[in-house]
Amino acid sequence: MDKLLDPTLWFMVIVVSIVGVATKLVYYRIGSRGKDSVVDHVPRLTPERWEQVKEQYNHRGALALLLASIPVIGSALAAAAGVFSTSLGTFVILVLVSNLIRNWIIVFLFGQTISYLPFVG
Repeated sequence: MDKLLDPTLWFMVIVVSIVGVATKLVYYRIGSRGKDSVVDHVPRLTPERWEQVKEQYNHRGALALLLASIPVIGSALAAAAGVFSTSLGTFVILVLVSNLIRNWIIVFLFGQTISYLPFVG
């Protein structure tokens, strides 16, 4: 539990989490700019089906961004958030929370290894 009181670890976790949000913002932007391309390249995606998918995402999809720190899945979720126009504030907060949780789990699982880094006390 003393790890939670270590300001150096807090700093590292916060910086790495913010960098993670920045990378997901790239996928968000790709999704927001690529919506028309998705619709054009998936012929089975009729306008009616698109609206159904959009409704489902808008109903509960934004909370799925809490899984955004999972590799591959997180990139797809970030792009979907852009496609379905999730507000940028909601996106950033949920992805930041996701990254903070993941990074603290990493600290607790691999804390002994992290303590061998030269800049961690």
